[in-house]
Amino acid sequence: MELGPDDALFPAWCEVWAASERADRPDEAPRPAAEHVALGRQLVEPGGSRDGTHRAALVGDDVVGALRLLFPLKDNTATAIVDLAVHPHHRRRGVGALLHEEALRLAAASGRTALITEIDEVNSDAPGVSFASARGWTCDLTETRRDLLLPVDEQRLAALEADARARSAGYELVTWRDRTPEEFLADRALLEQRMSTDAPHGDLPTEEERWDGERVREYEAASAARGRTLLSAGAVRDGRMVAYTDLQLPRSRPGIAQQAGTLVLREHRGHRLGALVKAAVLRRLAVEFPQVRRISTYNADSNTPMVAVNEALGFVPAGRLTMWSLRLA
Repeated sequence: MELGPDDALFPAWCEVWAASERADRPDEAPRPAAEHVALGRQLVEPGGSRDGTHRAALVGDDVVGALRLLFPLKDNTATAIVDLAVHPHHRRRGVGALLHEEALRLAAASGRTALITEIDEVNSDAPGVSFASARGWTCDLTETRRDLLLPVDEQRLAALEADARARSAGYELVTWRDRTPEEFLADRALLEQRMSTDAPHGDLPTEEERWDGERVREYEAASAARGRTLLSAGAVRDGRMVAYTDLQLPRSRPGIAQQAGTLVLREHRGHRLGALVKAAVLRRLAVEFPQVRRISTYNADSNTPMVAVNEALGFVPAGRLTMWSLRLA
């Protein structure tokens, strides 16, 4: 059945996700229902960069499976993004297969010819892998999860900072929370657009995204609505921001942070700007959010410069994330 974020069964839909996450990562708190509600409301707001739909699988009156489809609207308009979860007590009973068929039907009805999903592979027995493989999905990109336990080693951080500063003469640092300074808004949009082409995407059926200042503000507002603080830093040359990094801090889980995007414009690489902005965010994080004890990040192994920066800071492997696609006939 179709659900909206304000429907009576939506809390049960959210609990399917929470139960699935608790089963797969018992040492981590699941995403709170408020995040799903905020995303659901964003998807139905007019003028956004994407819309979507939610479906629930029921056994009697109980929600046992959850499906969300996201449809990009400003680019990648032939693509649908699939999020699917089955309550651990109801796995391997055909619930996932039913929702998968519904995803194919909805995507085709919306004129989408390619589906994309991600699987958090906590271990080699991650249930999503066999499920996707059996239904013709292909793994197009693999990223390693790395975790950094805080506080960061001061000697490591100081050494990385010193090297970055020595090689980035002529660049200035700026930091901010939640909202990109207006004077750098267009630059931030360009960086986001370049992220869609310059970061590794493997064989995923994606095209260049279209970003402007309005879309950046949409992203920032969505993060706030989902209960996340954004802590950011940028490198500036001749008044233009040419590199940035974001940390997302979920207020419902104050001990953790998630590394979001980090990008240096190709024409400004070789000056250790990635290390420069990451170090700046870590310094500000320690002062303003000392309760954070872990940062998680995901990088494709082919992204050797960013992997090297993360390893220099002390990030260690802690799992992997795989991205899969299915082309519709």
